[in-house]
Amino acid sequence: AEPERLTAHDPAYARGAQRLGLLLRKTRELLQGGGTAEEALWALWDGTPWPQRLERQARRGGPAGRNADRDLDAVCALFDNAARAEERTGGRGALNFLEQLEAEDIAADTLAGRTVRSDAVRLMTAHRSKGLEWGLVVVAGVQEGIWPDLRRRGSLLEADRIGRDGLAEPLTPGALLAEERRLFYVAATRARHRLVVTAVKAPAEDGDQPSRFLTELGVEPKDVTGRPRRPLAVPALVAELRATTVDPDASPALRDAAARRLARLAALTDDEDRPLVPAAHPQRWWGLYEPTASTVPLRDRDRPVTLSGSALDQLANTCSLQWFLGREVKADAPSTAAQGFGNVVHVLADEVASGRTPADLAVLMERLDSVWDALAFDAPWKSRQEKDNARAALERFLRWHTTDRGGRTAVATEHDFDVTLDAGEYAVRIRGSMDRVEADPQGRAYVVDFKTGKGAPTRDEVARHPQLAVYQLAVREGAVDEVFDGRRPEPGGAELVQLRQGAAKRDGGEGVPKVQAQEALSPGSSGEWVGDLLATAAGRVLDERFAPATGEHCKRCSFRSSCSALPEGRQTVE
Repeated sequence: AEPERLTAHDPAYARGAQRLGLLLRKTRELLQGGGTAEEALWALWDGTPWPQRLERQARRGGPAGRNADRDLDAVCALFDNAARAEERTGGRGALNFLEQLEAEDIAADTLAGRTVRSDAVRLMTAHRSKGLEWGLVVVAGVQEGIWPDLRRRGSLLEADRIGRDGLAEPLTPGALLAEERRLFYVAATRARHRLVVTAVKAPAEDGDQPSRFLTELGVEPKDVTGRPRRPLAVPALVAELRATTVDPDASPALRDAAARRLARLAALTDDEDRPLVPAAHPQRWWGLYEPTASTVPLRDRDRPVTLSGSALDQLANTCSLQWFLGREVKADAPSTAAQGFGNVVHVLADEVASGRTPADLAVLMERLDSVWDALAFDAPWKSRQEKDNARAALERFLRWHTTDRGGRTAVATEHDFDVTLDAGEYAVRIRGSMDRVEADPQGRAYVVDFKTGKGAPTRDEVARHPQLAVYQLAVREGAVDEVFDGRRPEPGGAELVQLRQGAAKRDGGEGVPKVQAQEALSPGSSGEWVGDLLATAAGRVLDERFAPATGEHCKRCSFRSSCSALPEGRQTVE
C-alpha cells in the first residue's frame, strides 16, 4: 500500500507504518536504479532509530549493553557479507544476496523441517525442543541478560499486540520474566538422564554473569576455572586423537582406540557423499611428511645481499620468518585500503614539494576526490572516515611544508638510491626511496620520511630506527651526491613525519604533524649499531635462518596460521 494513504488514520497508530512504508519505497527505488545490496542495507540502517538506540545501550553497559554489543557485531557481519556480495561468483544483486544468506542459515534458527541424522548432535533453540527428549541435554550460554531476556518483543508494527478484541497492552517485565522461566523449564526438562547447564562468569562485576535461573535448579553450580583441556570442537578432537595415536607414553590399547575413532570420523559423509571430517583421514596429516630441503641456496654468497630499510628492521629486530614469507616468497596479503591511503597522501606530498601542485588544501582535496573512489573500503562509513583522516593529514603536511624547519630547504623528493655498504664480512646492497631530501644551513643532507600509519615508535626506538639510519648511511655513501651538484654531503640527521598523528600541545597541537627526529650519525661509535644490524640481517639471509619471533608485529602478520611460534600455526606444523 502507498504510505500516503495512512495520513487519514490516527497518527498514534499509523506513524510507524508510514515511516516504514516510505523507507521501503526509498530502498526499492535505490535497487531499481542499480544500487547494490550493501547500499540498500545502508539506506535501511540509516532510516531507522535502531543505530542510535543500540549506541545508547552499548554505552550504558550492563546486560542491555552486552546485548547491544552482540547486535552490533551481527550487523557488522551482515554489512561485511553485503560488501563482498558483488565480488562473488554466482550472480549479483539483492535477490542473490538473500539467497546466499538463506544458504548460510543455521538449522536451529529455522522453522523448516530438516533431515536429522540419528547419530548426530541436535542443535536447536529451546522453542524447537518442545515435545522432544534426549538422554543428554546441554543448555549452553545461560547468561543474565540473555536468559532471561527481558527486552520487549515484537516489531515496528507491533503485530504481537494485535488480538481479537483490539490492541493488547504490551507484556510487563514480570510477565516477560515468567515467560522466560517457563522456556528455561522446557529446555531443562528435555533430558531423560543427564542435564548440563553452562554459563560464563567474568571477574568484573559488569562482565558476563550466570543467569538467576541457575540458582533455581536446586543444584549448587560448579565453578571451573582455567581453560578446558581442549575446545569442544571437531578440529580439537581430531588433533587430540591424532596425537594419541603416536604418543609413546600411551598404552597400545589407547592408541588403538584413538585410531579406530579417527577411522570412524574419516568415514562419515554427508548426503552428497562428501567427507564430514576430512582432517581425520591420514592423507590430510601434513605432519607425517618429511621437511623439504633445497640444495640450491637462495642467494649467492659472493654477491652483495640486497635489502631495503624496512626489510632490515624485520630481519634483525622483529621476525625474519615474516620477512622471508612476505618478501622472498612474496606470499604477503594484497595491498589494503590503509596502504592505498598512504600512497595517495605520499603522491600529493611529492607533487606539492616538486611544484607540480600548489600548496593549497582545496586543490589537494580536488585531486584527492578524483582518485578516492578507486580505494576499496569495507563500508561507505569507513571510506568517509578515512577521507576525513586524509584531509587532516594533508592539512598537517601543508603546515609542516610551509613553516621554517631550522633553515632547511628541499633539494629532492621521492629520491631513489642504490648503494652498497660494508657490514663486517658481508656486503649489503641497499635500495629504496627517500620521501624528501633537504639541505640544512651547514650544507648537510637531511632525510625526511612521511608516515601515514596509526602507530609511532618510541623516542628510544627512533634513536635506533633502522630505516632512518640506513638513509643516513646511504647519504654517506653517495646516495644524494647528484642533488648536491656532485658534492658528497655529510648526513645531518633524519626524521619521521607522522601525518596521521598530531603533535603534542607544546609542539603545536593537533594541527601540525608529530615529528620524530634521529640525530646525525657520526663516523665514529655512534653509528656502529647500524653496521651490526646490517651484518645480522645479511647473515640470516645467507645462512637461511628464518626463525619466528613473537611480538606486536604478530597482530598484523598474514602468516599466523602457519607460524610455529603461535598456537594457531603450531597445530599445522607439529
